[in-house]
Amino acid sequence: MKIAFFSKELPSNAPNGVSCQVHRLANALVNLGQSVTCYSFSPAPVDAQYKVITLCYKSRLSLIKKITPAFMFRNIDSADYDILHYHGDDYLCKGGYRRVRTFYGSAFYEALHARNLKRFLYQALFYLFELVSCIRKGKKLGISRTTARVLPVRMSIIPCGVSCANFCPGKWKTDNPSLLFIGDIDSRKRGRLMASIFTQSIIPCFPNATMTVVGPQKIEDSGIINAGRIPEKNLIELFQRSWIYCCVSSYEGFGAPVIESMACKTAVLAITNGGSREIITHEHDGLLCTAETFPRELVRLISNNALRKRLMENALQTAKKYDIDSLALSYIKTYSSCYGKTDE
Repeated sequence: MKIAFFSKELPSNAPNGVSCQVHRLANALVNLGQSVTCYSFSPAPVDAQYKVITLCYKSRLSLIKKITPAFMFRNIDSADYDILHYHGDDYLCKGGYRRVRTFYGSAFYEALHARNLKRFLYQALFYLFELVSCIRKGKKLGISRTTARVLPVRMSIIPCGVSCANFCPGKWKTDNPSLLFIGDIDSRKRGRLMASIFTQSIIPCFPNATMTVVGPQKIEDSGIINAGRIPEKNLIELFQRSWIYCCVSSYEGFGAPVIESMACKTAVLAITNGGSREIITHEHDGLLCTAETFPRELVRLISNNALRKRLMENALQTAKKYDIDSLALSYIKTYSSCYGKTDE
């Protein structure tokens, strides 16, 4: 099949949850014999096995740039493709049997967990755009049941994936307790909360502990290492060396770093939210808790080597269910149900 992907960003210059998933899926589909062309405003990643057609913004104004992808995706000549797979920004595009849309979470929850009024209004607007996308003819897919819950349309669930060939256990862990946090400081990722837990509850008990922060913002405090934005290779090395991946997000549509850490055989402690609840089986392959109990559970997980080892072993098996190659087969099955139909 000839498949067109439409994704505003790719990890070449915007390594975020959606862009990384689009890139992984496109490569996996090509490895399974499919032809994939991705229309994006990002250049092709160096390891892209698919074709990338890079689009250009016509304006530097922030608001104009936000809506530009929808207008440009609408005007692309798609007659030669068997499948049109949109990964967002499709609310102005025509519906049809060839059309597939993956919802990576929902702007409804983003608005609900917004930290300021501007963010709330912006996400509320895009939730309206999501509702428009829902009424277009075509297949709708969600990455989790949480995503599907607030979108009024019947959709299949295909979760996010991880390349188990790349994300895999390392040869060693750090000698001293090492924590890993990924995300912003003041967004729903709640990096400032994680920093507070680390300095107030972990350092007093484990003075040699470290916490590495992967993200655009720095947190200045003793024991905190700011890695900034890093390539996937370096991120994998951090997962492999760290004792525990900490997720304190108030909301996750899915939570890809959870399965990435599991694939690297790293213990996971997460505040219970829609995404983490669907991945983690409490006390089996990770720990779930509340914001109030997070410090206590983190101290327990650092202190209890046997518990940490058991969670790591089970997590490695859980991660195999999310291998991107297997999930790509689910997408091919979805595409096949559309293949050969006409939009007339």
